[in-house]
Amino acid sequence: MNFLVYLGLKKYNLPMAQKLIAEKSLKLLMKEWTEHHHVYENYNAVTGVGGNVRNANSFYSWGGLLGMIALMEHGYWESFGCV
Repeated sequence: MNFLVYLGLKKYNLPMAQKLIAEKSLKLLMKEWTEHHHVYENYNAVTGVGGNVRNANSFYSWGGLLGMIALMEHGYWESFGCV
């Protein structure tokens, strides 16, 4: 969801909102990764904790998009020839 919101903010040229969601998404991803080496698809909207439901997968690829937002925000994605 964060990734899709980020793309919408980029499309409507809202740089402050883009920066904010990029920072918060990276923080969310890195907290779980640093503490447990997990990348969840879903995180609790109130607590920010991943894996708080029975069927959570601790390494689900969609969660990696949280990091992709930061790469895009800092221009690294375009440097790889991706748009």
